[in-house]
Amino acid sequence: MEENKIIFEWHSILKDVIKNFWIVILSALIGLMGIFIVTNSVYTPEYTSTATIVVNAKGTSSSSLYGVSVEMAEIFSKVFVDPTMKEKAAEHLKKDYFNGSIEARVLTDTNFVELKVTSESPQTSYELLTAVLQVYPDLSASIFENAVINVIKNPSMPKTPSNAVPSDNTPLIVCLCMAAAFGAIVVLSVLRDTVKNEAIFTAKIDAKLLGSIPHEEKNKSLKDKVNRRKKGLFIDGNPYISLRFAENFHKIAAKIEYMKMRNGDKVFTVTSVAENEGKSTIASNIAVSLAHKGNKVILVDLDGKKPALYKIFGAKYIEKAELGKLLNGEIKRNEFRLRRYKKSSLSLAINVNTYANNHLWIENGAAESVITALKEQVDYIIIDTAPLSVDSTVTDIAKFVDQTMLVVRTDKVRTTAINDAILTINEVGGKLAGCILNDVYPDFAFFGVAGAEDNGGYYYQKNRYGKNYNSYGKYASSMQTDNYEDATVDTEF
Repeated sequence: MEENKIIFEWHSILKDVIKNFWIVILSALIGLMGIFIVTNSVYTPEYTSTATIVVNAKGTSSSSLYGVSVEMAEIFSKVFVDPTMKEKAAEHLKKDYFNGSIEARVLTDTNFVELKVTSESPQTSYELLTAVLQVYPDLSASIFENAVINVIKNPSMPKTPSNAVPSDNTPLIVCLCMAAAFGAIVVLSVLRDTVKNEAIFTAKIDAKLLGSIPHEEKNKSLKDKVNRRKKGLFIDGNPYISLRFAENFHKIAAKIEYMKMRNGDKVFTVTSVAENEGKSTIASNIAVSLAHKGNKVILVDLDGKKPALYKIFGAKYIEKAELGKLLNGEIKRNEFRLRRYKKSSLSLAINVNTYANNHLWIENGAAESVITALKEQVDYIIIDTAPLSVDSTVTDIAKFVDQTMLVVRTDKVRTTAINDAILTINEVGGKLAGCILNDVYPDFAFFGVAGAEDNGGYYYQKNRYGKNYNSYGKYASSMQTDNYEDATVDTEF
């Protein structure tokens, strides 16, 4: 187990990006809003008026004195930015202070000086620069008597702000905001400590992997997608199910048969850490797979608060076939009837109603007593329980069953919670057969062929028979209308 190992799972990243793409759009809007706020609230426009002067020494017609003029230009550039110049210009304008800034720059290797005055209004910057040009002779005469300064470019009224926010940067800022949000989603997806594939399970979960159930699309056709019509992922008589999906349940069933042959294990409970991890569907399919091999199987629903098996099998309420009635003592054992699934060797001990007092079934030993009695009559008992995080009695069930199987749905529960659940089952004396990784996406591959080998052969990501089966719409519908027979069978225990 390598807890610090980071593995990229592209389906998980893509799913998170699609699910949270609204954050990317919102970030773009925030970027636009930020530009608007900066432009209209925080941003203060400034206007710059510019003039150019040339500094010469008297009698510098000779090129030999050109260097002197350049030196004098450097000195005068410092004079213009001296605080005294601001004071003189303010006095000239009869103002209390010089509400602007002065910048003087000598053009490279010349005796030209570029003057700039920046203020909050175009009129003020123009007036201040004009005042500077009018008062500079008084200051320059006290420094260089032989200096001659001529204005070669008079100041003009600025029309646009000198610090305007470039409008062409708006798309760039929006793209950067979107990229930042996209990057944050990807990073959080990668760093989220959940089981995303088999490699992460092996690296971070301290338990054996019994098998992996591939992701199976419930909405097969465009009409189903539009109407949000989800077909149950039941492997028996369902033409929409891919061959690989069904085959993986048969592999898990084979491992259960091996555990019975080796250790005599017959009672297996299926649970999970959290809700909606697919434990009821997995328990049902394992039971069906075992029955297909000729085993006598009973599927038991001990999730009294939220029973789900009756929905999968389409069962209706029958008082004498209601397990909760038996466990509550409302009907006697010789009155209780198991439900038979079609004409197979699979029987059901399930609930249609909910039972708030289901914890008493475990505490008073009623559930264990019934399971022990049924164990003598069948080859396997598969028990569907509540999630560990919802019902504390699940650990008590793990004590009296032969093996516990923990369903882990990809990208659902943090690895720490899964390892804590495994540790809890072991600490109470339960036997953990292993974990079943549910809803596993295949690796990305070209032309629909996966890049991973499955028991010596390459498999297709999509069931190539899917379209052919889907074309028989009426036939497929007729096969799914009666998954369950309400017939009951007698039980003696």
